[in-house]
Amino acid sequence: MSKDVRNDARHKVRDAAIALFAQKGVKATTIKDIARAAGVSEGALYRHWASKEDLAAALFAAEYTALSHDLRAAAGSGPAPQRLRRVIVWAFGLAEAAPDRARFLLLSQHDALPLVPEGLETPVDVVCAIVGDGIAEGSIVDADREALAHTVIGAIVLNIQSHVYGRQTVPLGTLADTVADALLRGLSIGKGA
Repeated sequence: MSKDVRNDARHKVRDAAIALFAQKGVKATTIKDIARAAGVSEGALYRHWASKEDLAAALFAAEYTALSHDLRAAAGSGPAPQRLRRVIVWAFGLAEAAPDRARFLLLSQHDALPLVPEGLETPVDVVCAIVGDGIAEGSIVDADREALAHTVIGAIVLNIQSHVYGRQTVPLGTLADTVADALLRGLSIGKGA
């Protein structure tokens, strides 16, 4: 079997598993469900992962660290307030563009987060770095960097969670600036910063 075919099968498994885990949860999803949805044999799954829990943990770690990279790229450069605004806009856009990915990360985080290998950059690290830069440049109040970063992340995650569960029916993209404005004011900086 060629490397391209193996990679294609792994992508199909990843996509099928994320969709099923997002829709049904890890516990209610079976290996048979994933294999059927991905168009591969159950044996093919077991050759790569010992269990669906191992698959879920591996997918979470990969998606979580990819999210960190994507957040850093979305933030770009410039003053911290502008970077935080871009992070919020990007995160809300991701939740609408890739709802299965957002739902999978939300639903799996409590079980899978402790399994993410040490030393990998996390989304929390990215936001902490931006907040730290803002404190250093004087655009963010001089306070506990992690507490401020968790405030930003909490506002993002809770809005996405409300959207995923159907409580927030307004498109997230229309709320991004409102949420960013409120957060940035709370961090002692304004929209024009």
